[in-house]
Amino acid sequence: MVEARKLVGGMREYYAARAPWHDCYMGYTGNTAMEELLAPIVAVVEEFLSGRDVLEVACGTGNWTEVLARRAASVLATDVNESTLRRAEAKDHPAGVVSFQVADAYTLEGVRGGFTGAFAADWWSHVPRSLLPAFLDTLHGRLQRGAGVVFLDMLPSDHPDLTPYRQDDEGNAICRRTLPDGRVFDVVKNFPSRSDVLDSMTGRGEGAEYHEWRELRRWLVTYTVSNTPRS
Repeated sequence: MVEARKLVGGMREYYAARAPWHDCYMGYTGNTAMEELLAPIVAVVEEFLSGRDVLEVACGTGNWTEVLARRAASVLATDVNESTLRRAEAKDHPAGVVSFQVADAYTLEGVRGGFTGAFAADWWSHVPRSLLPAFLDTLHGRLQRGAGVVFLDMLPSDHPDLTPYRQDDEGNAICRRTLPDGRVFDVVKNFPSRSDVLDSMTGRGEGAEYHEWRELRRWLVTYTVSNTPRS
């Protein structure tokens, strides 16, 4: 648990420092081909969260915030790093739909409750295994019963940024990332199986549907909240 907390702190520092390069790394810089490839995933996200008041966790520079805003009734985009959140805020969003708030995904301190939807992209894989149950319960504590939840993340790849160089005592896969300015960080990058993801829904969610797009190296799960937070 101690190392897990240390890794979380390191990742916060990494993504704050990476903010100026993030969109380029992810292929989100006006890449029409990328938009076309992601279209089937976008369609699932938009349909499932349409008309909902959505809490977005770890929104980063806000590329998926733009997707959510097309069909959601409202979006509160949160991130622990103000540097990335300001970049998200600067993007083009429909008037009156999106708001932004600095918030730690593990505590969601200061975030109101009562949301009818939640979304996180490329977040689950960065959560240390020992912290995942508490994170899910904290998230559900901000959602109404029956709220729709979408998690989107990556499948394994031979890309250097996604290739672990070690495994810690909890079984977390640790990758090493180097920024253009030479700084080096350790990043948790777990690749849960379908059963890992669905087992995490036990007692928390119902109607879970798991999808994979192997050509895009992506998995996605949708479900509805079935309970109140565990004590």
